[in-house]
Amino acid sequence: MKHIPEAYQIQAKQLEIVIGNLKRKVNQYSFARLLVFLVAILAVYIFFGYGIKALVLIAITAIAVFLFLVKKQVQEEVLLQFSKDKLRLLENEVNVLEYRENLYDNGNQFSDAKHAYTDDLDIFGPNSVYAYINRCSSQKARRILASYFKEPANRSEILKRQEAIVELGQFSSDTLDYRTRLLSLPSRDIDVLEVFFTDKLAKAMGFIQNTKLKAYAVAVPFLSIALLVLTVFWGGLWFNILGLFLLLNFIVYFFYKARIDFVHEGIGKSSAIFKNYASNLKWIENQEWKADLLKDKTSTGGKRKEVYRQFLELDKILTNLNYRFNIIVAIFLNLFFQWDLRQLRKLYAWHLKSESDIVDGFDTIAQFEVLISLSVLDNNHPEWTYPKIEEGFGFESKELGHPLIEESKRVNNDFSLGERPTADVITGSNMAGKSTFLRTVGVNMVLAFLGAKTCSKAFKSSVFNLYSFMRIKDSLAESTSTFKAEIDRLKMILEETAKDETAFVLIDEMLRGTNSKDKYLGSKAFIERMIQQKTPGFIATHDLQIADLEKDYPSSVRNYHFDISVKDEEMFFDYKIKNGECKTFNASILLKAIGLDVTNGE
Repeated sequence: MKHIPEAYQIQAKQLEIVIGNLKRKVNQYSFARLLVFLVAILAVYIFFGYGIKALVLIAITAIAVFLFLVKKQVQEEVLLQFSKDKLRLLENEVNVLEYRENLYDNGNQFSDAKHAYTDDLDIFGPNSVYAYINRCSSQKARRILASYFKEPANRSEILKRQEAIVELGQFSSDTLDYRTRLLSLPSRDIDVLEVFFTDKLAKAMGFIQNTKLKAYAVAVPFLSIALLVLTVFWGGLWFNILGLFLLLNFIVYFFYKARIDFVHEGIGKSSAIFKNYASNLKWIENQEWKADLLKDKTSTGGKRKEVYRQFLELDKILTNLNYRFNIIVAIFLNLFFQWDLRQLRKLYAWHLKSESDIVDGFDTIAQFEVLISLSVLDNNHPEWTYPKIEEGFGFESKELGHPLIEESKRVNNDFSLGERPTADVITGSNMAGKSTFLRTVGVNMVLAFLGAKTCSKAFKSSVFNLYSFMRIKDSLAESTSTFKAEIDRLKMILEETAKDETAFVLIDEMLRGTNSKDKYLGSKAFIERMIQQKTPGFIATHDLQIADLEKDYPSSVRNYHFDISVKDEEMFFDYKIKNGECKTFNASILLKAIGLDVTNGE
């Protein structure tokens, strides 16, 4: 898989050259602006004696050239920032593939020790599966991705997601640009904006619908221009009338200023969000998608959506409203044109026709973020495979490995269930690989049931609801002992699996908090309940008595093990699952290493 990070590194080096060129252009425009300023001063000095017309001409020319240079520099700075963000993403892909930290959120906020399996399988949090896969910038998209991990989709939805992910994988360059445009946006602001648009904006702008205010806002620019013309040519009385008119405008503006401020504070600083969302939506809506899941997001009733135009229109309105950030410009525009009120009228009209489109656009962006995250996984791991989802009962895998273990250290296993549900008992010594195998199966099932590739050469399974018992902790805050926590967890599993025909259970050394006799009896009773319910699953244990259940239930219990080989009192693990119960354990070897020879009773 070395060629994948190398490809990212090549792109990164090419982008570094582009960034260097852009930095030079930005510096050149800065120097040119300074030069224009100095030339203008020199021209004023040389032509000062030619009268006011010459000075005005110099000023107008200098300002025009200066503003042109500012515009060009801003364009280059935007492109420079885009390129820097893109470089960060390329470098991040190399880091993730080398099992270093992902710059995207690790999903720790979604951790839940009481969930049926996510805590045991390291789905969320640092060094988790979510942290490895997530490429979502918005909080909305992160929640959707987390929901994928928390609950398996049905077979039809899984197949739709697979189809969409594969198609998106063919647009790796475009999806990188898509992610780049979202990277620097404030993730939580999207949630706030969505609430503001749906619950607050219409109410906050209701005052703008006042008939007299609407007529006044329309008339102000024409009256201002007329009075200015009359004042310039005739002065006198007209100057006084203009002054009274501007005072009236000030009073009206001041009366509504608090309401204007409320609207502006809610969305005024979000122009970059709408501009970048518009670019992403335009890319989405202009593609001729083949996957049903992608087509559903770009058309309604066979008619192509153009939601991006609504985002562009909103961005234009906000850009105009944001002139109020400049106090001098704001005073002039509002005294003469009631600029802010006029922009709010446009915003209100836009909101009436576009509210649902904006909410739909937010959802589309987030849904694509999630699918793009999974398409990155697809591209980064061409050696992995998409699972075949079976309609009947079954599970079969070839070269199945844990996705969070480096390929050079990963040991893969083949495993399959029988034709009917069984309780598969897995015995073996400490550190032999039992827990890792359970997590390997569980994690790959989670990936398979959310629509992603699995870390395997082949993977075929029906859809299961997972329930796990692995990482049981006591709780001082809840006054819960380890044994009580184990009992509560087993109770949850028994209650849920009793009514779930698609349950699959992963148990790692149950009832550790009690004596060996009760542990055996409790484990035996639990497995017999699984047999009675026809609930399949794995039970990893050190207790060899549990393996004897295969004799009592030959068609419902199967024995597997991980063993060790010992040479010169050194232990060697191959981490390969094998048929039958384990015969070799390492406890005596480890105890002997610290001076306790249990074989001689010392």
